[in-house]
Amino acid sequence: MSKKIIIDYSAQPTVGQAFDYMIQVGGLNVVYPNGLDRVDFDYEIYAGVDPDKVNIQATLSTTINETIAFLVANYSIPGITYEKVNSTIEVNINLEGHILVSIFGINPSITIDTEDISNITYVNLKYFFQYKNIVGDTYLCEIFKKNYTGAYQEINGIAILEKASVTNHLDPIRGGGVQLQLEATKDLTLEDLYSESEQDFSVKLYKNDNVIFRGFLNPDGVYQDYVKDEWRINLDCVDGLGSLSNLSFVQDNGLHFIGKMTAQDIVYQCLKRTGILMPINTSINILYEGLTSSDDILKNIYLNTDRFYKSDGLSTKDSTLMSCEEVLRSVLDIFKACVTQIDGEWYIYKPNEIYIQPYVMFRRFDLDNHYIGNKTINLNKSLGSQIDGFYPHHCTGNQRIEIKGSISGFRLGYKYGYVSGLLENGDLYHNSNLEYDGWNISPTGETYLINDPLDVTGLRTHINYSFGNILLATSNPVSLIEGDSFKLNVTLKSNGLSHFVVVVKIGSYFMNGAGQWVTSGIGSITFQLSGNSDGATISKSFEIQSQPLPISGNVEVLLYVPTADISIPTNKIDATNGEYESVQLEPTADGSAIQGEFHTVERGNRPSSIVKPNQTVYNGDNPSQVYNGTIFKEDALNPTELWYRVNSALKQPLLQIAAEEELRIAQRPTKVFRGDFYGFIPYLSLVTINNVGQFMFTEWSYNTSTNITTAKHLELFAAELFNIEYKYSIDYGNTVKPTIK
Repeated sequence: MSKKIIIDYSAQPTVGQAFDYMIQVGGLNVVYPNGLDRVDFDYEIYAGVDPDKVNIQATLSTTINETIAFLVANYSIPGITYEKVNSTIEVNINLEGHILVSIFGINPSITIDTEDISNITYVNLKYFFQYKNIVGDTYLCEIFKKNYTGAYQEINGIAILEKASVTNHLDPIRGGGVQLQLEATKDLTLEDLYSESEQDFSVKLYKNDNVIFRGFLNPDGVYQDYVKDEWRINLDCVDGLGSLSNLSFVQDNGLHFIGKMTAQDIVYQCLKRTGILMPINTSINILYEGLTSSDDILKNIYLNTDRFYKSDGLSTKDSTLMSCEEVLRSVLDIFKACVTQIDGEWYIYKPNEIYIQPYVMFRRFDLDNHYIGNKTINLNKSLGSQIDGFYPHHCTGNQRIEIKGSISGFRLGYKYGYVSGLLENGDLYHNSNLEYDGWNISPTGETYLINDPLDVTGLRTHINYSFGNILLATSNPVSLIEGDSFKLNVTLKSNGLSHFVVVVKIGSYFMNGAGQWVTSGIGSITFQLSGNSDGATISKSFEIQSQPLPISGNVEVLLYVPTADISIPTNKIDATNGEYESVQLEPTADGSAIQGEFHTVERGNRPSSIVKPNQTVYNGDNPSQVYNGTIFKEDALNPTELWYRVNSALKQPLLQIAAEEELRIAQRPTKVFRGDFYGFIPYLSLVTINNVGQFMFTEWSYNTSTNITTAKHLELFAAELFNIEYKYSIDYGNTVKPTIK
């Protein structure tokens, strides 16, 4: 259930308070780009005096317009929109979770009310057409409309299945659609099909009662051919993959994803933003060391969602989120995999693997992204001449063959990106049971915790008045390497004089208050809050820069129950409670300006002078967690190091395997076969063309009425190569295309 705030103006507002309200979702305050967690501003009568105030205009209508412009500029996040309706401003809140609106102050000329909005959308059949084609296959196309309540109507039309053109076998995004050719008349104009909003109309296409396409009508580029009182309308239906470039990688409620997610969940969330929920079938048989061939790799690796910002700096603040297409490409490119829709489901596959084994086992995930089992598909198909007895067979006499050169070199770049914080839950978010993700609460320390139902962040405790330190919480380990460094940032709060003890350790080394790593002496850091004479709560932040780590290993942070001072200075009050408001390890650059790494591969015998353009990905193997592009194993804690293909015993870094796949699939000059054929071959097929070779489609269009397919095939050859020269190098910011020696 969404909610709407209605801000009603009875007259021009007076100078002073405009309105002041706060929105909570699931118990958390909504935070706006300006850093505030509540809408609070004033009206003024002189323009330009204060940029944080709204100038009262000549009329109420223009004042409301000015107010909306101010709200949009300062208080806009995905899921919250502002709309003028007569003399009101409607704030539409479409965020997932329980929504609470608190109102604190209102101008005398304004009233504020709220109402719930139902999110239920009805999708009902409005039009359909069906026909049998020339070979007796029955096609049915159903067109559904959101919130339509009338009767459905039969119309006349045909459908042409299409796939977007790609340049090579490893282009990861394989969008598709259906072109509808509909007959309209002056009594049935069908104008509603292209005058409504995008995604108002959804489409299902069936062949012999089996779904072969799901998508939305695209209202752009409608073509009408008027002939007397009847005419034909050409409408495109799309599967949504093409729209992902315009959609940010965010949750359904518009909020950013936080923390680590499995690659499968990331792919699911990207595909979900197409607006079409379909099962996902995956077949990627590259595994990190320790996994077996029965494991699904996308479900067994974790990626940090902070990496999916376009900034490579040390913080994601003020950065731009990547689009769903950029995120999806990055995940697929590290495996050299592709995604497309087949028969109303998503399929993720590796062309290199299909060459080796065209009997492909796919792991199936349902509409809610739950694993539901496996299925094996034989992708082998044949095509030839009619005189040789083939069906499907060549037709229309427009076949021709071109040659595409082989590739001798390729460079894959991996941009690291630094994490803003190494600890998983630095703000110490917790639920009502005082469970803290990323932290383990000690049994003794748990008895000191204070549960404040109005506070969902921080570790708040009673003061320890006994002698000795009592362990409160231990962070999940953070894997770092020798030479890494970070800042320890701690924010503390108490209502009196108190001491807080923090331990940062790696192996037998402990960080002291000067940031040095020691193995003897003081192995902890003590922070003191001096308190106030009246017992008022105070908060203070501390920062310590660490020296470079002396060894590689797991860094842990230990927090202890805050203690009272043994001797209380004059005019100071001993604390009764204390709180760790936030604890974070912020990685610091080493000054070398390292931005990433390159994985360069070349053919030893240099069969051509062609070098494929450089490519960039945002995830890869790293032994250190200071980079948010690091890939983590199934425990979401330990980084991956070495990988292997299921048909090879050789263990290598993942991006070396990915770069070498580019050379394997373009290791020799390959044929490009163009032309029509009579019959249907699914887009996802390994097609053996008689007397020519084995191919996969890079362009494909099937006319369901005439039973003719127009296609471009690219020869598939991805045998093992034993003369690949591999070079690993550091990216200092100058990306250079490799040259052939």
